[in-house]
Amino acid sequence: MKLQKRYLCTALSLAFAQAASAGQDDTMTVWSSPVSAASTNIVDRQTLQDLDKQDVAHALSVVPGVVLQKAGSRNELQVKVRGFDSRQVPVFFDGVPVYVPYDGNLDLGRFLTSDIGSLEVSKGYSSLLQGPNQMGGAINITTPKPTKSLEGNIGYRQGWSRSKDNAFDTHAAFGASNDLGYIQLSGSRLKQDFLGLPHGTDNPIAGHDGKMINSSADDKRGIVKVGFTPRANDEYAFTYINQDGEKANPPYAGTSSQKSRYWQWPQYDKESYYYQGTTHMGERYTLKSRLYHDTFKNTLMMYNSLKDLQSKTGSYSHYSDYSTGAGLQFSAEMRESDLLSFAVNWKDDVHREKAAVNAPYDRYEDRTWSLASEYQWAAADNLDVVGGISYDWRDSIEGMKYEKNGSVTRYDDNSPSAFNWEVMTKYHFANEDTLALSFSDRTRFPTLKERYTTSKPAFNQIAIVNPQLKPERARSVDLTWNGHINPAWGYEASVYYNRVSDAILSHNLNADTVQNQNSGRVDYTGLDLGIKGSPFTMLDVGLSYGLIHADAKREDAGKITDLPTQTLTTWLTFTPWQPLKFTVSEEARSSSYSNSDGSQKAPGFAVTHLRADYAIGKGFSVNASVNNLFDTRYYYSEGFIEEGRNYWAGVEYTF
Repeated sequence: MKLQKRYLCTALSLAFAQAASAGQDDTMTVWSSPVSAASTNIVDRQTLQDLDKQDVAHALSVVPGVVLQKAGSRNELQVKVRGFDSRQVPVFFDGVPVYVPYDGNLDLGRFLTSDIGSLEVSKGYSSLLQGPNQMGGAINITTPKPTKSLEGNIGYRQGWSRSKDNAFDTHAAFGASNDLGYIQLSGSRLKQDFLGLPHGTDNPIAGHDGKMINSSADDKRGIVKVGFTPRANDEYAFTYINQDGEKANPPYAGTSSQKSRYWQWPQYDKESYYYQGTTHMGERYTLKSRLYHDTFKNTLMMYNSLKDLQSKTGSYSHYSDYSTGAGLQFSAEMRESDLLSFAVNWKDDVHREKAAVNAPYDRYEDRTWSLASEYQWAAADNLDVVGGISYDWRDSIEGMKYEKNGSVTRYDDNSPSAFNWEVMTKYHFANEDTLALSFSDRTRFPTLKERYTTSKPAFNQIAIVNPQLKPERARSVDLTWNGHINPAWGYEASVYYNRVSDAILSHNLNADTVQNQNSGRVDYTGLDLGIKGSPFTMLDVGLSYGLIHADAKREDAGKITDLPTQTLTTWLTFTPWQPLKFTVSEEARSSSYSNSDGSQKAPGFAVTHLRADYAIGKGFSVNASVNNLFDTRYYYSEGFIEEGRNYWAGVEYTF
């Protein structure tokens, strides 16, 4: 559609981080009108490489307003987007939702960046056509597809820490395309034997001889993508992704009374199959379709002391979850620049859990539907308006738990529903700057864990189930200016206010018993700032800054955790002559609370990284990097020490 291509090109030219893959037709993966797509922040392939971001969690923290979050007791990396956590900001892979059905938390540290095309973050306006639960926006991970008749790459990197080789990172990809379609094959692996402690860190719990105890990980992923393009604007793609992960959890080594534990996950596996299609019906109508099946298998060995780890004596937990879903979107060009779209999305989420190898599975199942519509209106030559509505509902199909005495508990059915709406106006100035103002009222359904959990292991408490929890709701306003200081300098500045009501918070019924209830209100007020430019030919610079104030209105709600007031990422790429370039980057953040009573606090820090790339020629290049250049001891979560100075060197061949 000419309409969508024209708007998409304008949108990508104004984005904070311009996508190197903009030449590809990425409009298939995200369902939205072109004006709403223009509100998306994009982290492209080149930025991922220059800043040496090996996993999706660290890469997303480059976007203004996105904060890296670490669940230290589970060694999980997640992100918060303007205060909203991973349950409130869904993650999509090529537009297909991927998450853990039970608790909604996805360890983005397991998702490698070496074989992805770009990362897209919608923070303010996020199209409701994509489906439910977009209370705080959306994140989309895109896989690449070939643009040449034959192309590929292969690379290997070796890592060192504390004078020992401790990790390697390897990847390979092959693609071919012609007028009838394309095929893309890729694979990647990042294996880590241990994390190195910063020099001078003397902590008998964290590790010895410079090696962080229980800190190994091994992540592998393979992707097969086959696309058919029978006509110029039509496309039908089939994608298979197999992700095989293992990880261990370094123990808590802080100053509070929190117990150190040595958990290990010998299995953290995801497998996804999905189909996506785009069919143009004449000049005005477009039909998009998708069908997917996503599985998650997770085995946890809980060793609650070093002695238990050494003797391999611990508790067992296994998840075997899956999601199946489908969606249709129909779009019609109403006038020369107007677009009306309708979408229906359906998915079934199944969680199966057992606490012993031969035990029967507890089983929980939810079915969710979403009906949505979006209208893009060219109100004037320099003014666009886009608005969306959706009605979502979720049916509890099954809630079954095997008790220790052999009996079976079946929980009451529940069927909450929610209405969502949003609107955005965007004014285009003569110099191609834009000013966008958006309002939204969106919801998020409670997870299976929030409704059905019967324990809170970290505090050794019993949890009372609450199947009738209502959806959380966020009312938001966002004002964003995308502009240019001159042709070589672009910037994004946003101010926003998010008011969360019916927030799901844990209530202490007594010292030993808790229950999740809709009882909270939290307000988030903030500023995002991004700048990117070239002061002269040999130098590129970038800056990403976030300022946020969180205010929990309930007196006993406690502190908002894992949310620093200020975050900053800045980088400088210097190219003294064309084959050689250096990138120095700085990551800084203020202090943050690690628990709700405020007794654990991660101090603020600043960490410096350095990378060099040299293009040898004939498709060959070499690279070297030093992360945590000054060997700083720092924490995302209090008591969980991050890796000290580490080195990487690699070689890459591209054809």
